[in-house]
Amino acid sequence: MASAVNPDGDNSRPDASITVNVTRYDPELGLRTWWDGEAVLRAEVWEDPERTVVISGNPAGLRSLARHLLTLVQEGVPSGRHLDFDTYGGVLSDDSVAIRVEVEKG
Repeated sequence: MASAVNPDGDNSRPDASITVNVTRYDPELGLRTWWDGEAVLRAEVWEDPERTVVISGNPAGLRSLARHLLTLVQEGVPSGRHLDFDTYGGVLSDDSVAIRVEVEKG
């Protein structure tokens, strides 16, 4: 598990930059994004010790998920826009639960 980092404090480890390209949002075309080849994700709900949503995947799957999330947070994307992930799309494993990620803007 990753430990929390205080953005104002002295962090003993250097930052790393990771570049993830996204397609610019266009209100006429809507959201556009893609999955990296070989992307695999799994989403499950653990009931114990407390109800927990677990999202796991290979590096291509997690990088693609990051792209999808960054696509949603672009300027101009209206509140309420969402992306649905389900087992029908071929990226989530068959034993996964579906996921909806929705942007909420003040």
